Parts: sequence; structure tokens; C-alpha cells
Amino acid sequence: MRKVLLSLALIAGIGRVLGQRTDTLWFRSVAFGAERSVVVHLPEFHRLASDQVRMPVIILLDGQHDWFIDPLLNDIRFLQYTHQVPQAIVVTVPHVDRVIESASDSISQPTMPLLDLLINELPPLLQPYNPGDVTVMVGHSFTASFALYAYLAAPEAFDAVIALSPLHLVGRSLPLVADRLEQERDERVLVAVGGAERLNDGGHYADVIAAMQRAAPERTADRLLLRTYPSAGHTSLPIIAFPDLLATLFAPYALRDSLASVDGNYKLVQPPPPPARLLQRLEDGWDFLDGTLPWDLAEANGLISRLENSGYMDHVVALLQRAITLYPNEYYFHAWLGKALLERDPAMAKQSLSKALAVQAVHARDDADYEEMKADIEGMLK
Repeated sequence: MRKVLLSLALIAGIGRVLGQRTDTLWFRSVAFGAERSVVVHLPEFHRLASDQVRMPVIILLDGQHDWFIDPLLNDIRFLQYTHQVPQAIVVTVPHVDRVIESASDSISQPTMPLLDLLINELPPLLQPYNPGDVTVMVGHSFTASFALYAYLAAPEAFDAVIALSPLHLVGRSLPLVADRLEQERDERVLVAVGGAERLNDGGHYADVIAAMQRAAPERTADRLLLRTYPSAGHTSLPIIAFPDLLATLFAPYALRDSLASVDGNYKLVQPPPPPARLLQRLEDGWDFLDGTLPWDLAEANGLISRLENSGYMDHVVALLQRAITLYPNEYYFHAWLGKALLERDPAMAKQSLSKALAVQAVHARDDADYEEMKADIEGMLK
């Protein structure tokens, strides 16, 4: 009975309730000549990962507005739960005066204090969190316009921009963005605008549409994307458009979970390639834009459980060993590997199960089912 319970927990993640960690970082900004702060929101599995797992960074401007930031943070978490968006390090950037800080005098000016903060002062602050090589910036209204300016002024710093109803200098910025994206295949700029009616987003709709027409985004092969949301007003646009654009940006990530498709009985519809070839295909799929998106813990859990349910135990062992190099502090990967090795290599099974107990004691002691799962693992050691 205990082995059955453990197997169910490993496949479904039963009892694995992990909290996000939020750090507020105060620092002396040289760019602004004043004390500033950013807030770092770490994903649920960050504490379980090795240094090999370098997660993407999503920068949310307008961090001083809870009404703006809270829905966006919830959107990210929901889309992560549904496996449409990867685990990410999310940074919210509060402003003292959003208009002064975000409205450039011209789209061609070389820099702004906010840009200096983002490209020079923020990266060292994030280094302890082991950030990845993909950075996405999100802004609304004036900060959306700033995001377009920043992409043009420091294109190597940002792999993608989501600009929600930009309103400042768009007639100049969007054609220049298209010029760059026509040449750059590994970057994306996604623009949203609300309804054309005055009570919706009518104050910005005409300017954005005209600017996009001049930009001729069709020459960018969808790397510059405009979406309109007729029901959205200027302030409601982030709530309506952001989850759609974020899921669109990360669509390649969501699609890679189909590596081992199953039927209605949770059986593989076709045999997988040999373990080494499957691992190679898996890692080849981590490429994204000009960087990589690492294997999520939930992705690993799903793929390995599908293989196990169809009896491909050599694949299960190989993928669990790889998962452990990425998430060594997740005890149930060690326990799962021990269970898979019980009959084929008892000595290695014992080693893995003992490691699971040691890791569980450090990283999962607060789990509601800690004692029960511990007893399951100890039972397999007897």
C-alpha cells in the first residue's frame, strides 16, 4: 500500500505545496542619484534547482501600482500552473514618477536613468538568483513606450518586449522596431491596444494602428505582433491582453511538452526513441529566442510519468538521473529513482532512497504529508 501511495504522489505531485519567495532589494542608484528598490519574485521550484537551471527574467515596470502588478503576477502563476509559461524570475520595478522616468525626449536619445538602472544596476542585483539568458520586459502606457525605446537603445539587453497600449512617440519607435526585427530572428516585440471607442482605448488606438501600418510588421515574419482587444479600455488592457500575449510569446515552450504524447488511457501513442536519443531531443527543445529555457520540474514529472505508465523503465531511469542533476533538492526524484531501481540494481536503489530521506529532511519537512512519505521511503529500504 505504501509503494502505491508513493507512486501516486510522484506522478501527480500530491502534497507538494511550495511557496513563492519575494525579496525587496534596496540599493543606491547611481543612475537616479537616490535610493531605489526592485522586488524579486522567485518561482516555486527555485530553491530546489541546481546552478544548471537558469530561469528567464520577466521585468514588470510600473511596480508601484498594485492594481497593475498583482493581476500580472497572478497571470504568470496561473499560466505556469497550466504549463503555458515557464518558471521565471519576475522583477517588479517601482517608479517614483512614472511619466518623468518613462517618457523619453526622443526615440534616438542615447540613454535614460531608468534604462541605466535596468541594464547596469539590475543585473548585479540578480546574480545571486542565477538568472537565465532570456529577458522579457513588460510595460503599460508610458512604460510601454519606454520599453520600445529601451529595446531600440539597448537591444542586447532584452530578448522580448510586451508593450500594452504605448502612447509616446510610437509613430517613430514602431517602424524602427520593425527595422530591427526584420534582421533579428531571435527577438520578439508584442504590442496590444484596446478598443477604438473613446470610452475604451480610443485615445491611443488610432496612433498605434497608424504606426503599425507604417512599420509594415509583415516583413518581420510575426516577430513584431499587434493584437487589438475591442472590449478593453486603456487601464483594463493589461488584465485582458497580458495573459494572451505572454502565452503567445512562450508558445514554443508549451508545445515542447508533447514530446511523448499519450492516449486516453495515459499510454504512449508510439514508442519513444532510445533513452540517449530522447534526452538529446529533450535538450534540443530547450532553445528559445537567443537563449534557453531549462527543463521545468513539472515538465520532468509529466514526461517521466508517461514513460513509466507505458513500461519504458530504461527511459525512466535515464530521465530521472537527468532531472536530479537539475533539481537535486527535490526529494521525490531521488525516491522515484530508487523505486525504479529496486529490482534491477538494489545497491543503487538503496543509495537513491537514502538520499531521498536526507533531502526530504532538509527541503520538505514542512510538507503536510512529510511523515507519511518518509515512512513510504523507509519501507522500501527494508
